[in-house]
Amino acid sequence: MLVLGIDSSSPVNALGLFNQSGLLGEVNIRLHNRHSERLLANIDFLLKGAGYTVRDLAGIAVATGPGSFTGLRIALSTVKTMIQVLGIPVVGLSTLDLLAYNLVQQPNWLVPVIDAGRNRVYTALFREWKQDIRSVKEREDRAIPLEQLLAELAEIKGNTCFVMVGDGVSAYRDILGNSPLPIRLATANNNTIRGSVVAELGYYYLQQGVSDHYLELLPNYLKKPQAELNWQKKYRSGGSKWR
Repeated sequence: MLVLGIDSSSPVNALGLFNQSGLLGEVNIRLHNRHSERLLANIDFLLKGAGYTVRDLAGIAVATGPGSFTGLRIALSTVKTMIQVLGIPVVGLSTLDLLAYNLVQQPNWLVPVIDAGRNRVYTALFREWKQDIRSVKEREDRAIPLEQLLAELAEIKGNTCFVMVGDGVSAYRDILGNSPLPIRLATANNNTIRGSVVAELGYYYLQQGVSDHYLELLPNYLKKPQAELNWQKKYRSGGSKWR
């Protein structure tokens, strides 16, 4: 089963190719908001480099967010077209699940943190690492203030360590580093989702028969776009005819 993994939820376009033999190749390149220009070309480059064509694909895995609103829309629209044309299954993967999966075989609590701006993070909580990463997910994806996350972690009892991973590590390194909690920060290499991770985790779930209908494959923004929030603030202010 040949599976293509795709993530465009961050400035890095991450692509991976995985089958029963393991990882066949990956592309991880910072595109600076040029996903729409390079995504298809990078997919073609990866497939050709590994000696395959798009017709050889048996499944696709795609990151559904949270993350860049534009990047998620581009990846999901591309994937929906591909799976309809090719007639193959697809599985959507949370970017927070993928970040936790980055930390292979960690016995500690895994806390992915993606910077959501204004001292807020997209986060979830995993009690350990497991290939079926969803099965060890203790708290679902959400957007909360970093202060609230730290307060919730402080309530967890027992002799444990919290391993944090994601771009929130660099964005809030001073706050996290000065916390009295037993926090370990992932290295820079692990704070970005790699194509190999998307493809491997997608391969695992597709092999288990886990997939999503393309009509139900939607981006998980967790919060409204800033443009929409600004629009609501402007037109729902007192006395506006848009109230």
